[in-house]
Amino acid sequence: MPKPAAPTPAAVSPVHDERVRELHARLLEAKRQTQDASAVSMEGLARSMKATEAKLREQHKNRKIDFDVVIKDGKAVLKPIVR
Repeated sequence: MPKPAAPTPAAVSPVHDERVRELHARLLEAKRQTQDASAVSMEGLARSMKATEAKLREQHKNRKIDFDVVIKDGKAVLKPIVR
């Protein structure tokens, strides 16, 4: 059975359920490591990712936008990555 053609980078959205769940789990773990008790809902995280992605798409057309969880200044944050 042939594989479906891969979508173009501009058509690939990092904001889909599986990716949001993965980043949410990683963000919660990073918050535990930094002893940050603030809660982040999966829905709130998805909304934030979609808004950030839309803003970056306007600035960086045809580039891949992804997200990563990093610890910055002692806080766990979601960092957008433009490739």
